[in-house]
Amino acid sequence: MNILFEEKEINRKVLNLAQKISKDYRGKQVVLIYIEKGGKTFFEKLSSNLDIDFEWDSVRVKSYLGTQSCELKWIKKPTVNLKGKTCLLVDDILDTGQTIKRVRKFILDSGAKECKICVVVNKHAQRVENIYPDYYLFDVENEFLVGFGMDYNGKYRELPAIYAM
Repeated sequence: MNILFEEKEINRKVLNLAQKISKDYRGKQVVLIYIEKGGKTFFEKLSSNLDIDFEWDSVRVKSYLGTQSCELKWIKKPTVNLKGKTCLLVDDILDTGQTIKRVRKFILDSGAKECKICVVVNKHAQRVENIYPDYYLFDVENEFLVGFGMDYNGKYRELPAIYAM
């Protein structure tokens, strides 16, 4: 594994992004929704640096097995009332776009007035859906990444930096 983004750089970028999001969402009824398990690490770090009032929830879907994309299965849907709310969907990586597009559609279909996307990594090479993040920390082309929430079959998620396998 090769280190791509060090913990110190990640922390600096999260703080800067939290300041921008706080400015953009000030005065709005905000619900942060992270996608388990990958988005949890980013959500915790980001939300602890936000300077706005917000509710939060999580969803859990299964969409990867190893390095291959597979069928999306809902394990946990949000329980917070989303009707009329401004939502920010938080995840570790926007890759093919299939998972985030379907989760975002579910949030909007649940009555949210908007749902923007916030990810650690905006990965371009395998994008099959026409969907892009509103907020992200890093751009990459075609690396398989682990660390800072991203895993390989459940391993390496806890690493504080981001590595290419």
